[in-house]
Amino acid sequence: MLTRLLAKGFYQAHTGLLLSLFILVFSNFFYTNVLNQSHLTPEQLLETALKLVISTVSEPLGVLLFAAVLFFYSAKTWQYVGARLQAPDTTFLYYSINALSRARQLRAWAVVQLTMTLPLVVLGGYAMVVGLAYGYWLVPLLLPGYLLALTMYSAWRYVGLTNNLTTTPAGSAGLTWLSTWPKPLFSVFLYEVLLRKRIPYAVTKAASFISIALIITVFPASHADLRLIGLLGLCVALSHAVLVYQASEFELTYLRFARNFPYSKMRLYAQQVALYGILLLPEALWLFCITTAPKALIGNLLMLGVTLLFRAVLYWLGLRMKLYLRMVFGVFIGFLLIDLFGLTGLLAAGSFLAAWGMLYFHRYAE
Repeated sequence: MLTRLLAKGFYQAHTGLLLSLFILVFSNFFYTNVLNQSHLTPEQLLETALKLVISTVSEPLGVLLFAAVLFFYSAKTWQYVGARLQAPDTTFLYYSINALSRARQLRAWAVVQLTMTLPLVVLGGYAMVVGLAYGYWLVPLLLPGYLLALTMYSAWRYVGLTNNLTTTPAGSAGLTWLSTWPKPLFSVFLYEVLLRKRIPYAVTKAASFISIALIITVFPASHADLRLIGLLGLCVALSHAVLVYQASEFELTYLRFARNFPYSKMRLYAQQVALYGILLLPEALWLFCITTAPKALIGNLLMLGVTLLFRAVLYWLGLRMKLYLRMVFGVFIGFLLIDLFGLTGLLAAGSFLAAWGMLYFHRYAE
C-alpha cells in the first residue's frame, strides 16, 4: 500500500526530473559510443566507452559527484514524502501504520525508499560491477554502505513524521533579511526559489554541474573546440527545463495580475533575460573559467538563448508537462546536430530571435 501510494506518485510527479537524469546521465553512464574507433584495440574501446562509470569509482571528483547525486535525489524523496503526508488522503497512515511495531515500520519505509531510489540503486550496482572488474575496490565496497545509510536514515525520518502527531505553529522561513531587498517584478520567482524551491534548485544545479564535469572528463583535450562549449550550453539549458516550467507555472498562478501592466514587449523580454541570466550565472562563470572569453561568451549566449526558447515554448503549449518535455528534448537533439556542424554562434543568435518572435506573436498578435 505504501509503495503504491507514495512511490508511484513520486515517479508520476517527477517525470521531468527523471527524464533529465536519463538524458544527461543514464544514456552515457552505461555505454558511451566512441566516434573514431579505428585507432583503438577492443580492450581500449571498451574502457573508453565505460569512461564515465569508471570515473565514478576511480576519480575523487567522480566519486564526490556520484555521492552528491545520490544525496540530492534522496533529499528530493524526503521533500515529496513530507509534503504527501500532509495531504488529506494520506491522513489514515498516521493511524494505520502506527499500529505496527517500530521495527516493522522501519522495514516498510525502507522498502518504499528503495523503490523511489531504484534508478540510482541500479546505477550504483552497475558502478560496483564495473569498478570491481577494473580493479577499483574501495568505492564499490563503500557504496552499498552509503546507499544503506541513506535508506535507513530515510526510513527513520519517515517513521518520525508519521509518529509525530503534534502540530506546531508555522515558523518563519529564516530569510527575514530579504524583506529589505528590492523586488522588481522579474525577481519574484528568484525569491520563490529561495523560500520554497531550494531542493528543486539544488537538484537542477547538481544535474547541470554534473553534465559539465562529465563532458569535460570525457573530452579533456577539447576545451578549445567551440562545439564542445556549445554542447555544454545545451546540456545546461536542458537541465534547467523543469525549473523553467516551474517559473511559468508560478507566473500563471501568482502573477496573473501582471498581464495588465503597461509594459512594452521589449521590457517583458528584458525581464526574462534578467531572470534566467541570474539563474544561469554559476554555469556562466564556470564556462569563463574553462575556456577563452570569446568562446565562453558564445556558449553563455547559447545557454541563455535556448533557456529563453524553452520558456517561450510554454506560451504556446501551456502547462502540459509531457508535451513540453517532448518538445524540449526534440529541440535539444536538433540543436545538438546543428552545433556539431560548427554553427554554434548562429544557433545562439537564432535562439534569441526565435524566443523573441514567439513572445511577440503570443502577446501581441491580437
